[in-house]
Parts: sequence; C-alpha cells; structure tokens
Amino acid sequence: MLKTTLTSKKMAIFDMDNTLLQQSFIRTAAQRLGFTEALQEIAAAGYSATERTRKIAQLLKGSRYKELLVVVESIPVVEDAAAVVRELKKKGYICGIISDSYTHITEYVKNKLGMDFSCANELEFDGDTATGNVYIPANFRPAQAGDCAHEYCKCNMMRHISSCFSVNMEDVLAIGDGENDVCMISKAGTGVAFNATHLPLNEVADFIVSQRSFRPVLEVA
Repeated sequence: MLKTTLTSKKMAIFDMDNTLLQQSFIRTAAQRLGFTEALQEIAAAGYSATERTRKIAQLLKGSRYKELLVVVESIPVVEDAAAVVRELKKKGYICGIISDSYTHITEYVKNKLGMDFSCANELEFDGDTATGNVYIPANFRPAQAGDCAHEYCKCNMMRHISSCFSVNMEDVLAIGDGENDVCMISKAGTGVAFNATHLPLNEVADFIVSQRSFRPVLEVA
C-alpha cells in the first residue's frame, strides 16, 4: 500500500467521497444495490463511528467484488483531479487518500489518479463475495496523548501516514468536504474545505474552495 522509497517531505491528503469523487461511494452503492432505506436508518440511529462502520459493511454482505468496482467506476472524479495530482507531485508532494470507505475502492481511485497511497477500512471477502465483515485499521484510533480523542478519526491515520513518510505535520496539506474531515482539516499544516457538505468545516479550514476544481489548491500548496 505504501511506497516508502519516496524522499519528499511534503504530503497532500485527499478525502475520497464528495471530494475526489463527485458522489459518495456507499450512497451510490445503496441506490444501485437497493439498500438506501437501511443506510439512512443506520445514519440516523446515532451509532458510534465504529459501530456505524460495521453496520454499513453488513449491508454489503453478498455483494461481488467486481460489482462494487462497477459502482465506483460509474462515479465521476473531479475533472482536473489527475492533473492537479501530477502538479502536486512535481512540487514534491506525496499524494494519497484517507477515507472511511474500503481499501479496494480507494485503491481503484488512487491508481486512476496516479497517487501514492490510500488508507481505508478493509471489507472482508470470501472469494469474490463480501461477507459483511469489516476490519478497521488500528491507526484510525488514537495512538498517543494529544491525538484526537475520537475513537475513530482520520486525523489519527494522517499522523500515522505522515510519520511513515517522515513528513512533518506542518507540511501536510489536507483536503475534504464532510463532518468526518473536521479534525483532519484542523490539525493538518494546511487544511482545505472543498465544497463543504458540512458547513462548520469552513470555520476550521485555512482555505475554502467552493468550485468543483482542485486548481485553487495549487495556489496554497
């Protein structure tokens, strides 16, 4: 998953759903596979992030590996995403994804855009069929005093992955749109709210992008 031979000391971390992708993978999957109502019930139930992640994974039980790839293939990426990733890499940035989706989905997007890593939950498959079980990597959880106090948070993974590449936190650029990006955006050296679907994200971001383009990110990178 990680290319540890890279020597750059800067990093750009992107959220995937409604950021790199113009829609949410799990909501699109729900529409395609017929579990929209069940997904809405889980979202409204007030579960912890960990329990919500497990219950959503159960909705995918019986889904085929390739079937889920067809879903993500159907979702358009932001038009200039690949070009902006190339420009960031020319500037010396390691580029990757941190998402609460699933690794086989984030890896598809990573490869499509020429990125360096992706970090997400691991959906379990028996052969090519989803079992409904999910493995949540320990690095989404707090690792030390001073990390985010949430039981499950992208900022914890951000600290881990930046450490893996020997990148200082002040040299991390983080881009996201939603409520689960708030800690990551606020704790990164430079945080960008990208067409925020959770408006309080704009309040903690260093920069706000309100157009469906990553070009403005190059101005602050």
